Amino acid sequence: MFELSSALSGETGQCFHIGGRWVSPSGTRRTPVVSPSTEEELLHVPLADTRDVDRAVAAARTAFDHGPWPRMPAPERAAHLRRLADEVRRRLPLLARLWTAQVGAPVAFAEGLVQAGESRFDYFAKLAGSYAFHDRRPTSRGHARVIREPVGVAALFVPWNATFNILAYKIPAALAAGCAVIVKSPPESPLDALVIAECAEAAGLPPGVVNVITADREESRALVASPGVDKISFTGSVPTGRAVARTALERFARVTLEMGGKSAAILLDDVDLPDALDTLTPLTMPFAGQVCFAQTRILAPRSRISEVVAAYADRVRLLRVGDPWNRTTQVGPLLNARQLRRVLGYIDSGRREGARVVTGGGRSPGHEHGHYVLPTVFADVEPAMTIAREEIFGPVVTVQAYEDVDEAVALADATAFGLSGSVHGADPERAYRVARRVTSGQLSVNGFELAPSVPFGGRKSSGLGREGGPEGLEAYLETKAVFMPGP
Repeated sequence: MFELSSALSGETGQCFHIGGRWVSPSGTRRTPVVSPSTEEELLHVPLADTRDVDRAVAAARTAFDHGPWPRMPAPERAAHLRRLADEVRRRLPLLARLWTAQVGAPVAFAEGLVQAGESRFDYFAKLAGSYAFHDRRPTSRGHARVIREPVGVAALFVPWNATFNILAYKIPAALAAGCAVIVKSPPESPLDALVIAECAEAAGLPPGVVNVITADREESRALVASPGVDKISFTGSVPTGRAVARTALERFARVTLEMGGKSAAILLDDVDLPDALDTLTPLTMPFAGQVCFAQTRILAPRSRISEVVAAYADRVRLLRVGDPWNRTTQVGPLLNARQLRRVLGYIDSGRREGARVVTGGGRSPGHEHGHYVLPTVFADVEPAMTIAREEIFGPVVTVQAYEDVDEAVALADATAFGLSGSVHGADPERAYRVARRVTSGQLSVNGFELAPSVPFGGRKSSGLGREGGPEGLEAYLETKAVFMPGP
């Protein structure tokens, strides 16, 4: 059995990383890290108070205003980032197990997905050395030199569900740009960011370039409002994201937001259903549905709706629910009792509003401890129903019928979200044309994919801005033009 406390270095779980040092918290508040599968308290970690927030901002500000990092030639920064990527790579087995221990991600799923985080560190290390931070453009008087400079100090806010993988979008992009960062780690899964701070220290990054604190809501608000923070990158809920945006706008801090989704998978009338569902079923409930890009709405032609519902439900019934440390588990527990109540509440809402439970529909039996819900499929779902519109963040999927492609696109867009989605059909080019019509940040044809070189982000209430690719680096840059006489 993985022992969380013994897997960490002595300081990692008990301190913050500020100004290149492991420092004790200013206050005495602590919070437990609780296993979602056993409900046991695994360890207690400190929570920052506003003095710790101020210390972290001051350290990052000093590193950016007076330190070498933003002034370093891009190839030299890239070399540091390659060393950082190497240190992260050495700790991938630990990071996968932290994901399982802290929030219940099935271990086989976690081991596969941390590879995606690793690839993002590698990608931005390469991009830091090849990106054109300067260019020249002719003008009537001579030329202009266009310079892309780091925005400054960036505060990075990450959620509990995929802390390492989301940090792998934010940290290396900000560092490649030349920023200093403050990571606000979530109390539910605080250890991933602290391990990355270890990596930054081992890679020889200058003091204050990477700072990590674990903080609750009040201290998080103080970090967002701090005049020493130039850029905020937030991943989390829509209400919190709106509050972040309002506070940032008051002082014109730059902001990137990613706030969830209600993604639709459109099955076209010519789809090879067994192939499509073999691909799609794992994407509808990854990590018990606790990921923002889960394809939680299946849209099928009315002429094939009975066939789709039956075939999909048969596959869902085969999903293995259980201990996340068991390598055969496909659906683990929800995070905590609050998350369990939320998901069960949505299931009750679906029943009350007239949807039909095809399979699942309640707690998973046979688990004395842990927050387990049966994978649940609803049919006879109407667009106005709550379960068709709101992000549930659990293993609950709706299947809806459409008459034609126009209605399929309208249904896909009939929520406040626009993060992800997919289109499945016999002709990839036809599916592509349908995907072009959906209001979403990224879609896939006949599958699902994320790549570090490709931007990720949402439209509508799913967010603002992009992470990944050159666009993710540019989110941490400001553009300056200097006009010069002569050629």
